[in-house]
Amino acid sequence: GRLGRGRGRGAQRRPRHTLAATASAVAVATASVLSAPGGAAQESGGAERVEVAAWHAARRRAILEAHPEVADLCGPDWRTLPLLVASNIAQLGLAVVSGNALSAAGADDYSMTLFGVLALATGVGGTLSLWSFSVLHDMVHGTVVRADKSTREALLFWLSFPTIFGYHLYLQRGHLAHHRNLGRASMGQLFESSRREFEDGDVLFVAHRQPLVGRAFEWEVPLPGDGEGKARFSPSISFNVFSRLWDRSGEGPAQSPRSSDNSGGGEEEVELWRAIRNGALYSFSMTFERCALAVNDKLVAITGTNYFFPNKPAEFQAGCATYARCAALLHAALFALSGPGALIYLLVAELAWQLPIHPGCGMFVSNHGSGRRADGGCAPTASLYVGGAWGVFDWICMFSNYHLEHHDFPDVGLLRLPEISRIAPEFFGLEGSSSRCSPTPAPELAVALAETDWVATLRGAFATPQPYACSRLVGVLDDGYSGEQDSAAWAASAAIARAAA
Repeated sequence: GRLGRGRGRGAQRRPRHTLAATASAVAVATASVLSAPGGAAQESGGAERVEVAAWHAARRRAILEAHPEVADLCGPDWRTLPLLVASNIAQLGLAVVSGNALSAAGADDYSMTLFGVLALATGVGGTLSLWSFSVLHDMVHGTVVRADKSTREALLFWLSFPTIFGYHLYLQRGHLAHHRNLGRASMGQLFESSRREFEDGDVLFVAHRQPLVGRAFEWEVPLPGDGEGKARFSPSISFNVFSRLWDRSGEGPAQSPRSSDNSGGGEEEVELWRAIRNGALYSFSMTFERCALAVNDKLVAITGTNYFFPNKPAEFQAGCATYARCAALLHAALFALSGPGALIYLLVAELAWQLPIHPGCGMFVSNHGSGRRADGGCAPTASLYVGGAWGVFDWICMFSNYHLEHHDFPDVGLLRLPEISRIAPEFFGLEGSSSRCSPTPAPELAVALAETDWVATLRGAFATPQPYACSRLVGVLDDGYSGEQDSAAWAASAAIARAAA
């Protein structure tokens, strides 16, 4: 049954014939349905782009046309704030217990105690960290408490502890822009930008496992000698490991399925070993980078500057420094109270759910691939449904596995996201019928087939990595988009979306 209704604005029922007209207007305004199949924009270098924000806006409009009761789910959900507070208290308590256990362990039982702490941090701690991230993410969207922006930002800051490297910077400076600019920013733009916000914060994570459009993050250094020669190299751990060490012979084009459809057993075995190799490299790069971030935070606390983003304005740097110094005080207190084991626990907990050793990894690596729409075009966002709605997997992920629903309705709280696909399964590639008779959705707005197999999803993500959010890397493409101002097409689509709301 339904978990409850929000206090959001109800939707007025509109004539169904306006659906096609609205979707068409959005598509034209964003240049997302030109000659390419499936709503992709053709750009220079043979690259293909899908205007993701406009696609989600059109889907939202279509779902509300067919199922206006979905609008009742919008708005803050009071249940998530107690979950956040409880998970943070539990995480802090387990960190203290783990630290004390390691400090008290003798030489004979230290190895077993350490193994127990790592297991606890991976299973329970990793899940609690994912819960914290998920609810903090909802805080950014205003679906946790009904409060003004300054109050939400204060809650985001203080309720993101305990942490080692934390989620605060990404959530404050990169997530809302991710919804607007998904698939449009390069690594080079992200690190060289002078904006306060990141152009698309998710680029920081997907670079470990998916091809990205545009320029890499590189530094230019002079070569030794009297000449004027210079060399370029990337300090990005994720870029170097993915581009230089991954076996990308099975790299999937846009619109390729995640599960293997090889007919030969030999090919399947090769794909399996490729997935294992790439998965191990991904785990190494994520672990190395997260440890580097933990060290960098101490440098930021001391110097007041995040040197990875040298062009960012003073407000950005001050925010990084304040957060890093508060985190350093917490770490010093935990170290004094419980020893280094407490910090080891927190580091492993924050990292674990992003690695294949935790069930949440299946969701993490599959949110924005290049899936398939009902019309054969490219679907830039996906959900992962394992088991029944509100089942064990959903709770482990704290419903962040309903990612397609979230991008369609970012103003719906995470505990209510399963209701969207239950009410409108035809838009999400799910079997079943809606609560009342409704027309078949336009094929360019529907997903062809939902992802329901955790193993196949994880295997496909590593064996056949797909371009991030339906972007295709053909040579080098960088349209110069900095995120400072939307292009005319994006501005037009935003105006249409506002008028249709």
